[in-house]
Amino acid sequence: MLKESVVGLPSDNIPVSEIASSPYSSVYVTINDAHQAYVLLALVEAPQTLPPTQFSSQNAELKWVSSDAGMLVTRNSRLLKTINLYDGNRVSLTSDQTDPIALGLHLASTPLQWQNTIDWQPGYHLNYQQYSTFTFIADETVSINDKPVLAKKFNEHVVVHNLNMEYTNQFWVDNATGLVLKSRQKIAPNLPYIDITLLKPYGFGDAK
Repeated sequence: MLKESVVGLPSDNIPVSEIASSPYSSVYVTINDAHQAYVLLALVEAPQTLPPTQFSSQNAELKWVSSDAGMLVTRNSRLLKTINLYDGNRVSLTSDQTDPIALGLHLASTPLQWQNTIDWQPGYHLNYQQYSTFTFIADETVSINDKPVLAKKFNEHVVVHNLNMEYTNQFWVDNATGLVLKSRQKIAPNLPYIDITLLKPYGFGDAK
């Protein structure tokens, strides 16, 4: 589905009842503003550097797999890695700092600056430093499973000095919990945007 998302196939529109009855967490994914794909959570893993006793839903790496073996890897809705996408793939995203999204963008105590390192393909794009600044934009209503939900919209302005490039990611978070309900993230500085809408959140026991 993720490969097909760039060639204009009809969008997946799954009945809300089917989403609710499914045993799996799920998201809608759109790449390049094209085909909307229904993607399921296939695997939950702890980061390799994390002791098993510290594993929780907050630091879990979620692996979402499409019907043609495309994959997204996320943590707290942040895109970490992609596999088998049509235009190219994010190989990794790492940081020594805690991602503000993990801390909760809705909290006044959360830092609004962040640095990370990104690798991507095609080509050998390795160890590019990115500098982010988050800004609250407005309270907006988003549609989740055909229901309007009030969320806080944040922009993440990203600067890649070595490439003289900048771009903006967007996140819509739950007012009370900070859970990311919807996001628009660039796969890499010269690759398309990917839109992810949360349909059924992950909870322990959703995937093995």
